[in-house]
Amino acid sequence: MRLLPHLRPPAPARGRSRPPHRRPTVRALLVATALFALSLAGAHTSAFAAGSGAFGGTPAAVPGTVQAANYDTGGQGVAYNATAGNGSANSYRSDGIDLETTADTQGTGAPGGAYDLGWTTPGQWFKYTVQAATAGTYNVAFRLASPYGITDALHIANAAGTNLTGAVAVPNTGGYETWTTVTVPVTLPAGQQTLTVDQDSNGWNFHAMAFTQGSNGGGGGGGGGGGGTGPTEYCGTQDLALDQPTTASSTQDATDYPAPRATDGDPGSRWSSAASDPQWLEVDLGSQQQICGVGILWEAAYAKAFQVEVSTNNSTWTSIYSTTAGTGGSQSITASTTARYVRMDGTARATSFGYSIFELAVYGLTTVAPVTGGNGTGGNGVCPWVGSTAPVAQRVQQVLDTMDQAEEVTLASGDGSSGYIGQVAGIPNLCVPSLNLEDGPSGVGDGNGGVTAFPDGESAAATWDPALIDQEGIAKGAEFAGKGANVALGPTTNLVRDPRWGRTYETYGEDPYLAGQITSAEVEGLQSQGVMAEVKHAAAYDQERYPNGGDDETVSQKALEELYLAPFQSAIEQSAPGSVMCSYAVVNGAPSCANADMLQDGLDEQANYGGFVVSDWGAAGNAVADAEGGMDIAMPFSDAGDVAAALSAGTLKQGTLNAIVARILTQMFAFGLFDNPQTGSLSATVTSTAHQQTALKLGEEGTVLLKNNGLLPLNANMTGSIAVIGTDGGAGVELAGGGSGGVDSSNTVWPLTGIQNAVGPNVKVTYTAGDDNGTADIPQAVAAAQGATDAIVYVSAPEGEESDLATLDLSSADETMINDVAAANPHTIVVINSGSPVVMPWLNNVAGVFENWYGGGETGAATAALIFGTADPSGKLPVTFPGSLSQVPAQTTAQWPGTPTGPIYSEGADIGYRWYQSQNITPAFPFGFGLSYTKFAFSNLSVGAFNAGGTATVTATVTNTGSVAGADVAQMYVGDPAASQDPPEQLSGFQRVTLNPGQSSTVTFPLTVHDLASWSAADNQWEAAAGGYSIKVGDASNNLPLTGSTSLAQTLTGQVAAGASGAGVSLPNTAVSANVTANSGVPGAETVGVVNPFGYSSPKGKAVSFAVQAVDSNTSQTLTFTASGLPPGITIASNGTVSGSGSTLGTYTVTVTAKDTQGVSGTATFVWSVVQ
Repeated sequence: MRLLPHLRPPAPARGRSRPPHRRPTVRALLVATALFALSLAGAHTSAFAAGSGAFGGTPAAVPGTVQAANYDTGGQGVAYNATAGNGSANSYRSDGIDLETTADTQGTGAPGGAYDLGWTTPGQWFKYTVQAATAGTYNVAFRLASPYGITDALHIANAAGTNLTGAVAVPNTGGYETWTTVTVPVTLPAGQQTLTVDQDSNGWNFHAMAFTQGSNGGGGGGGGGGGGTGPTEYCGTQDLALDQPTTASSTQDATDYPAPRATDGDPGSRWSSAASDPQWLEVDLGSQQQICGVGILWEAAYAKAFQVEVSTNNSTWTSIYSTTAGTGGSQSITASTTARYVRMDGTARATSFGYSIFELAVYGLTTVAPVTGGNGTGGNGVCPWVGSTAPVAQRVQQVLDTMDQAEEVTLASGDGSSGYIGQVAGIPNLCVPSLNLEDGPSGVGDGNGGVTAFPDGESAAATWDPALIDQEGIAKGAEFAGKGANVALGPTTNLVRDPRWGRTYETYGEDPYLAGQITSAEVEGLQSQGVMAEVKHAAAYDQERYPNGGDDETVSQKALEELYLAPFQSAIEQSAPGSVMCSYAVVNGAPSCANADMLQDGLDEQANYGGFVVSDWGAAGNAVADAEGGMDIAMPFSDAGDVAAALSAGTLKQGTLNAIVARILTQMFAFGLFDNPQTGSLSATVTSTAHQQTALKLGEEGTVLLKNNGLLPLNANMTGSIAVIGTDGGAGVELAGGGSGGVDSSNTVWPLTGIQNAVGPNVKVTYTAGDDNGTADIPQAVAAAQGATDAIVYVSAPEGEESDLATLDLSSADETMINDVAAANPHTIVVINSGSPVVMPWLNNVAGVFENWYGGGETGAATAALIFGTADPSGKLPVTFPGSLSQVPAQTTAQWPGTPTGPIYSEGADIGYRWYQSQNITPAFPFGFGLSYTKFAFSNLSVGAFNAGGTATVTATVTNTGSVAGADVAQMYVGDPAASQDPPEQLSGFQRVTLNPGQSSTVTFPLTVHDLASWSAADNQWEAAAGGYSIKVGDASNNLPLTGSTSLAQTLTGQVAAGASGAGVSLPNTAVSANVTANSGVPGAETVGVVNPFGYSSPKGKAVSFAVQAVDSNTSQTLTFTASGLPPGITIASNGTVSGSGSTLGTYTVTVTAKDTQGVSGTATFVWSVVQ
C-alpha cells in the first residue's frame, strides 16, 4: 500500500470515429449498453425479453423475492380475478386491488414490499410473470398470516393450470398481521413464465414469496450421496469473453478498431471490419465452457444476416443462432451448448460500411445464484437478517432487497479519512457495520502503539513451519481485533522475482509452493480471530519504481499461472481469505485492478474465489473498468460519485454492482460482523507476553545460519568477553522494513540486551556503535574486537516501499567494518538484518554468519538464543543468495528496471533457484539452505503409485546423526521429463521435523499429478506430460541425496492436472482428462467438484441444517462427505447434510470433502462464524 496516489498516464486515444450520422449518440449508446447488460443477466434456456404482463415491465427474477403487491398488469380477468374491490393501500399502483400496508418486518424495503394482499376468497387468483434462471426445483418461502389455521389456503399453478405446489397450509399465526414463513418446493422450467397464485380458501394474508435454490440432500449429478439431481445452475453475469484472445477476418484500421476492442469491456471502443462480405469475429474462451448466453452490442454498422457459431476445436463450427433480418442494437441470444470458441459470422451487411461491434459477450453456467438489487427503498433499522440461521446467500439477498442504490454504492466505496488507514462506512439503518482496515504484514501497523512487532515475511517463510505461522496469525488476529480492525492488510504473497525489489521483506520468498503454504497458514490463524485477511497484491507485482518510463509488465501466461497467481490460488483453496488486494502494476496492458485475466479468470474462475477485491491505496482507475474487471472496493479515495454516475448513465450494469455488494456482504456475514458487536479501540494496548513469546519463537526458527567454521555456538558461561559492534547491535537495530509493512515495537529487546541477558557472570559484554557516524568510528570497533574473546558485528541493509535497491551490497562502511574487525579478531560473527539477500565479499574473513532478516521486537533475544545454542538454528532460505548482482535472473535492462514501455519478464518461469539451476549458476547460498548445530541423514525413499484421484504418497526417513537436538526441513523436489522446457526441479512438498540425537522419523509428502504439470501456452491449460519424473528429497535445493522416480503413461489434462486451480464445479474445473477412458479408474478418468457456499454463520446454540452439494463426472458413483474444521457442536452426515448447534463462539475455517468409491475427491473451503 502507498499513502500517495499512484498516477497513471492517460489512456491512449481510441482513434477516429465515423461521421456523426454513422455513430449513435452517447445517450443512445448508454441506453443500449444498459439494455444489453440487463437482457443477459440470469437467463439460461429461455428468451431474454421481458414478459408483457410483468409489473414494471420486467419479470421477477427466480431465484429471488416476488412481492404479492407486484402482480401482473392487465386488470381484472387478465392479471387477476377478484370478486370484489377491497384494500386500503391500492394507490401503490394504478390498478391496485386488495392491497394494504403490511406490518410484516421482513422484506419491506423492496418495491411493493410495504404492502400485503388481503381479502382472500376461494376462486380468486393473481398472476406473476417471472424469469427462472434455470430449470430445477426451488423452495418457495411464502410470507403468510392468518388468525385461524387453514389446511388448503392456496397453491401455485403454471400457465397450463397444473398445480405445481399442492395445497399450501397456513398455520394460526395469531392475526392477519402476525407473519410466518411457509416453505414448499416447486419445479420450474427455465425462462420466462407466468405463475398463478390460486386462492383456495379465505382467512389469510399474503406478503411475498421468495424463491431459492432447492436442496437435494447433498447429491450430485454424478451420484451424490443424497441421490439428488445435482446443484442448481444459473446463467452467470460474468462475461467469459472479457480480455480473452480475440481475432477477426479483417479490420478497418488495426490501430483504432482491432478485434480485441470488442471484448475489452468498454462499450465506447469497437472492432470494425473491412467493408465487404463475409466477415467474422472470434473469441477464444481459453477452455471448454457451458455457454448459456451470447450478447452482441452493435455499432450503427450492423449485420443484416449473420450466425453465432461455436466450436470445441476452432475448426468444426456449429451454429446456435442465425438470422437474415438483423436489426442491430443490443442483441441477446440464449444458448445451451459447450464450447471453447465463439464467433459472429456475418454474411450480409445492413450498411455500406463494414461490420462494427462494441462488445461481444459470452456468459456461462454457474452454481452461484444471481442476486437482484438496486430497487429497494432503503433501510429502516429493522434487520431480520441479524441473528438468522438462514444460509448466507439468503441473508445477502434480504439485504439487497432492502438496500437502495445509494446504499449499495456506499458499501462498494472506500474511505481513507477515518482513524483507520482505510474504512468502508457502515450503514446503520441496515445494521451493516463498518469495515475497518489496518496495515499488518508484520503486525498492526500505521504507527499504532501497544502492539507486537513480529519478524518480517522472509523470516516467517524461513521457518518452513506452517503450524508456527498459524500461531503467529492467531496472535496477530487478536491484536487487530483488539484495535477494532476487522480487515488486516496482509499477508503479502507476491514472489521475489528480483531481490532488488524494495518490498522483498514483506514476502514469503521466491517459490510459489512455499509462499502458498505459509500464506494459507497465516490466513487461517489470523481469520480464526474474526478478522479478514486481505492477501496482497494480485498479482505479478514485484517492483516499486520504473525509472525508464512505463510500468506495463509483459508477462507470459505460463509465468502467471505457474508463479504469480499460484500462491493466491493455494491460499484461496486452503484458507478462504475474506479479501484480496489488487496492485499498482499494469500487467499485459491492463491495470491489475481492472485485469480480468488475473482477477476474474485467475481467482474467480480457476480458484473459485468467493471473497472481494480491494484496490491498493490509489491503485483504482476507471470505476467501470475496475468493476467489470473484478475489483470491488476502491481505496482510499471513494469512487462513489463515479459509480453512481455510471449507473445513471448505463455504462455500469446494476447487476455488476449487485454482484460486488453480494461478495462484500457474504464475507461480512461469514465473519459474524452483522451479529457480533464491534469492539476494540485504536488506543488499546494489545501486545502480550504470549504474543511476544510467539515472536521470539518465530525469530529463533526463521533466522538462518549461513556459515559456521566451528566457533558457534558460543559458550555463554565462559570466562572472557564479547564485543557487540554496530548500530544494529543497540537501540538503532533495524526491526522492520519501510512503508505499509512497518510496525512499531513495544518492549524491544535489543541485540546487546539479548546478549547481556544470555551470558553468565564471568562474561564481559561491551558495545561499540562502530559505523554509527561513518568510518571515523570503525577504529573504536576494531579496538573493542581486539580486546574481546569474540566479536559479534550487527549490520543492516534497509529497504522499503516506494523504492527499489540499487545494490545487494551492504554499505561500504559496514563492509569496511566487518573486514577490519575480522582482521583484528578471527572469532568474528556477523548478524545481518535485511529484507533481501545480501552479497558478501567479506564472507571468507569471518567465522560465522546469521541472516536475521528484520527480526521484530524480540530480535535480540532470538539471535542470542541461537548464538549461544539455547535454540538450534533451523531456518532455511526462502530466497537464493547470489554471489553477485550479476547472477540474478533479471540480466538485462529490459527485464529490470524495464523498457520505456515497461519490464519484460523474458525469464519466464525461471526465477529464483529455478534460474540458477537452469543456467548452471552456483549462488553463494541456495534456496532451502540453512545450517544447524547437529547433522541429519536421509534414507528409505519410497514413491507410491498414483491412485484414481491423481495422488501418490512419498515417504523418507530423516535421522539426527549429531550430538544435540535440532530441527530439519525435509524438502521434496520434482524434476520434469528431459524433453520438458520447464525448470529442472521444483519444490512440491516439505515437512519440518524435530529430532533428538540418534532419533529417526518418517516424513510423508502427498504428491499430485498437478505437481508434475505445467502450463501449456499452446493449449492454454495445465498439462502433465507423459514420461518419467524424478523425485528428490533432502534439506536444500542443492542437497537432495535421495532420488526416486514416477511416471505418467499419457499426458493428463483437466481437473487432475489443474489441481488447486481447478476448484468448484464449473466445466473447466471438473473436466475429465484427455487421453484416458472416462470412468476407467486411472488418474484423470473422473472428477469430483463441491459447491462452495463461500461462508456461513450461526448464533451460538441455535440449530442449523443445510446440504452441501457436489458433482461426480461418473454418474454411477456415490459420494461420501466429510469435513474438517467444523465448529464444535456441528457435524456433517455422509450425504452432505450439515447440522447441529454451534457451542463455542469463534471463526472457523471449514473444508468439506466429497469422495467417491474410487477415491476421487473434491473440496470446498469456507469460513464459518459462531456468533453471539
